[in-house]
Amino acid sequence: MASSPAVLRASRLYPWSLKSRAQLLRSPQMKQVGRIISVPARMAATLILEPAGRCCWDEPVRIAVRGLAPEQPVTLRASLRDEKGALFQAHARYCADAHGELDLERAPALGGSFAGLEPMGLLWALEPEKPLLRLVKRDVRTPLAVELEVLEGHDPEPGRLLCRARQERDFLPPGVRREPVRAGRVRGTLFLPPEPGPFPGIVDMFGTGGGLLEYRASLLAGKGFAVLALAYYNYEDLPKTMDVLHLEYFEEAVNYLLSHPEVKGPGVGLLGVSKGGELCLSMASFLKGITAAVIINGSVANVGGTLHYKGETLPPVGVNRNRIKVTKDGYADIVDVLNSPLEGPDQKSFIPVERAESTFLFLVGQDDHNWKRPGPFPGIIDIFGIGGGLLEYRASLLAGHGFATLALAYYNFEDLPKNMDNISLEYFEEALCYMLQHPQVKGPGIGLLGISLGADICLSMASFLKNVSATVSINGSGISGNKAINYKLSSIPPLGYDLRRIKVRMAATLILEPAGRCCWDEPVLITVRGLAPEQRVTLRASLHDEKGALFRAHARYRADARGELDLERAPALGGSFAGLEPMGLLWALEPEKALVRLVKRDVRTPFAVELEVLDGHGPEPGRLLCRAQNKRDFLQPGVRREPVRAGRVRAALFLPPGKGPFPGVIDLFGSGGGLCEYRASLLAGHGFAVLALAYFRFEGLPADLNDVRLEYFEEAVDLMLQHPEVKGPSIGLLGFSKGGDLCLSMASFLKGITATVLINACVANTITPLHYKDMIIPKLVDDLGKVKITKSGFLTFMDTWSNPLEERNHQSLIPLEKAQGPFLFIVGMDDQNWKSEFYAQIASERLQAHGKERPQIICYPETGHCIDPPYFPPSRASVHAVLGEAVFYGGEPKAHSKAQVDAWQQIQTFFHKHLNGKKCVKHSKI
Repeated sequence: MASSPAVLRASRLYPWSLKSRAQLLRSPQMKQVGRIISVPARMAATLILEPAGRCCWDEPVRIAVRGLAPEQPVTLRASLRDEKGALFQAHARYCADAHGELDLERAPALGGSFAGLEPMGLLWALEPEKPLLRLVKRDVRTPLAVELEVLEGHDPEPGRLLCRARQERDFLPPGVRREPVRAGRVRGTLFLPPEPGPFPGIVDMFGTGGGLLEYRASLLAGKGFAVLALAYYNYEDLPKTMDVLHLEYFEEAVNYLLSHPEVKGPGVGLLGVSKGGELCLSMASFLKGITAAVIINGSVANVGGTLHYKGETLPPVGVNRNRIKVTKDGYADIVDVLNSPLEGPDQKSFIPVERAESTFLFLVGQDDHNWKRPGPFPGIIDIFGIGGGLLEYRASLLAGHGFATLALAYYNFEDLPKNMDNISLEYFEEALCYMLQHPQVKGPGIGLLGISLGADICLSMASFLKNVSATVSINGSGISGNKAINYKLSSIPPLGYDLRRIKVRMAATLILEPAGRCCWDEPVLITVRGLAPEQRVTLRASLHDEKGALFRAHARYRADARGELDLERAPALGGSFAGLEPMGLLWALEPEKALVRLVKRDVRTPFAVELEVLDGHGPEPGRLLCRAQNKRDFLQPGVRREPVRAGRVRAALFLPPGKGPFPGVIDLFGSGGGLCEYRASLLAGHGFAVLALAYFRFEGLPADLNDVRLEYFEEAVDLMLQHPEVKGPSIGLLGFSKGGDLCLSMASFLKGITATVLINACVANTITPLHYKDMIIPKLVDDLGKVKITKSGFLTFMDTWSNPLEERNHQSLIPLEKAQGPFLFIVGMDDQNWKSEFYAQIASERLQAHGKERPQIICYPETGHCIDPPYFPPSRASVHAVLGEAVFYGGEPKAHSKAQVDAWQQIQTFFHKHLNGKKCVKHSKI
C-alpha cells in the first residue's frame, strides 16, 4: 500500500468542507392545511380553502364558507387571467345550510355555469370572456392565480361582496426540476421528479398546434415520472410545417431519454393527444425501446403529412374537404373529412401497430369531433383450451389487424365454475349476442377462433347457434373432448380415453419456496427435480438493478441418486462460491461492471432474480434445462410508504400493516447522502414504524456534508413522537457509518430516545462540526495525507482518523453517557473505513466509567464496513457516491454474508426488547 495525498486532490473529498446550503423546497406535505381569510372589515363570512394558498393545478381544493346566515342564498364566483391577460370566469348559486355553512363537497349548485354536486365546478366551468379562447399554460414556472368571491343573493347582477380568497395553482410540483433540452436535433423540455432517480421515462407530445407545450409533462413529473415535453414543428429551428416528418427525429428523442442517467430503462412510455397520439402509435410500431403508449383521441392512420422512417413511407390518409360541416354556431366540424384507413388505397396510411412491442391505452372522447371514432369492425370470439382462465394475448394482437375480438373465459375465472364438469352452449350464445349488439361490432354475423377444446366448442357453436359466419379451428378434434357439450335438449357425449396410453417424458423443474414472490430479507428454498441421477448441472442467478446494471452468480452442483437437487442439503462444488450455501446465488451476485454496488433506489418495485439450470459444468453455458423467476420485494404486503416533507424534514415513513401504534425507529445512512429507504422498508415489515431520514444531498437539504445541526434531527424525532401511529413515549435509532455517530449524538443530547443501534460507527463526531443550540462539537482530527491505496487501486481510510482518546480530540468525543437508553454496537472486524471495534470498546469503557450499563457489542470476524440487510451481496469496494472514487470497505464475502443475516436478527431482537418490552425474534446462530 502506498500513501498518496494527491489522490485526495483528484477526488471530491474537499467539498465536504465547503459551506453551501440550498433553500428548502416547498412540498405538498409542507403546505399548511388551514384557512385563507381575506375579509374586509365588518364581514362575518369566511371563505376557506384546503389546501390553503397554494397547490398544484391537478390537485383538488376543498371550498367552504362559514359565518353565513342560516339558508342564506349566495353566489360563488371564480376568475383567473392567463399569461396574455385573457379573463376566464365561472359562477354558481348556492344556499347555506341551517348552521350558516356551505361546503361544496356536500352542497349542490342550484344553477349558474353548472348545476349539481360539483366540488371543482368553479374551475372546470371557467369560460373565456372573449369567445373561442382556450386556457393553456405557457410558462409552467409561474402559477395561475384563481380569485374566489362570495357574493350575496342569486340576482343576475352581482350582490354585495361577503368575502374572498385567492389560490395560486402551480404547474411545477415542489422539487420538480425543469431542464431545457437542445440535444442534437431534439427540442424539448425534460421534467424530473424531486427524489433521486432513476425514474420511468415518458415522451409527451401535443397535436397540430405545434410549438412546445409543457404543462402536462410538468404535472406528470410530480407523480414520479421523468417526462420529456417534445416539440416537433413550428418551434425554434424545427420545420415550420408538418408536411413531411421523419421518425428518426423522434427516435433521437427516445434515445436521449434512455441514455439520461436519471431515466430508468430499458424502455420508455409515450403520451400523445390528437396528431401527437398518432405519432406515438407510429413510434411504438417502428422504434425500439417503447414499453407503453397512451393515445388520447389519436388516429390509427397517418394524418396531415408524409411520415418517413429509413426505407419506409406512410402516406397521409386521404382528405375530402367537401365533407366539412358547419354547426349552428358557425364552427367547422371536420369529423367526416378523413377517408377510412380500412378501405381502398388509404389502407397504406394505416399504422402497423401489430409490430409494436408495447402495450397501449386508448383514451377516447365519444363526442370527439376532430377524428371519427373507428368502427364498426368485424367481430371474433376467441376461445382457448383446457387450461381455463382468461388468455388475452391472441385477441389483443388480432385487434391490431382491425378485428373486434372478445377473449372469452368459460371456467376457472372469477365467478365462473372452477371445474369444467359440463359445457352449456347457452353461455356461449350469450357471448355471441353481446358481440352482435355492440355498437363497434359489424353484423350480421361474427367469426369464431378456438384452439384444442376451445376449437371443439367453436365447432359446436357454429353447428347449433345462429349468426356465426366463419370458424377457425386450431388442433381441434371435431368431436366432444372429455366433457359433454349441452345445448337446450341436445347433448354431445365425450369421447372415451385410456390414461394408460399416456407417455410421460420427464423434464427438469426449478422449484422455489416461497414461489414467485417474497421479501428481500426472506430466504428462498431452491430445489430442482426431474434431473438424471447424479447429473451435473450449473445454477445461474442474475438480476438488473434500476439503472440496468447486471449482477450475476453461478455455482456447480450434482443431483442425487433420485435426480433431485436441494440447495439446503447439496453443497456447491465451485463457481461463485463453494460449500453448503442455500442462499449463495443471491449473496454471491457480482456486478458485470466492476465497483458497482447493489442498492435499492425505489422500494416500491421488486428486484427480479432470474434463476437458470444449465446442463454440465463446462466453462461455457450448457443447454438450458429450466428456469424460474423470484421477485423480491422491499415492501411487505400491507406496509405503507408515506413521503415526509414536514418543516425541514425530508424523509420517507414506513408503517407496518394493521392498526398501530407501532414502536418507532429513525434510520440513518452514511456519508453517501441522499435518501436510502430499503433498510427502513424491510424493517417496517417486522412491526416497526421506520423513518428513513435524509440529511444532505437530497431535495432542499445541503448539497455537501457541512454545517450539520442537531436541531434538524430533533425535528425528526418530534415528528415521529407526534405521529398517531408511533408508540411513545420514545423511539429507537439505527445508524450506519456517519449515520451511526449522528445517532450517538442524538441519543446523547435529545430527549425521547430509548434504544440505539450503531453499525460500524465512530464514538467521536466525524467529517464536519456538529452544532446544537449554543454548542459545537468539533470533528475528529483527520490526516488525509494518510489515505492509502490498495494494490487494486482502491482508497482505504483506516489510518486517516486520529485516536479519539488523544487530548486534542477530547472535544470531538460524543458524551454518550448522557443517553437515556441502551446501545447495540454491530462491528465488522475487517472494517477498512475506520476502527469500529476500537470505537465500540471506547464506548463500553466510557459508559462503565460513568456508572452506566455496558453496551451490547457484537463483533463479526472477516466482516467489512457495509453491513446491509440479509442476502445483499457484500460490497467490498465501490465508487463512493460523494467522493467519486473507488473505496475499499473490507470483508470476505461468505463471512460477511452470514454476519448480515445474524445482525438483522439481532437488530430486531434489540428493538423489540427495548421498544416493545418483549423478546419475539428468533436468533440466527453464526
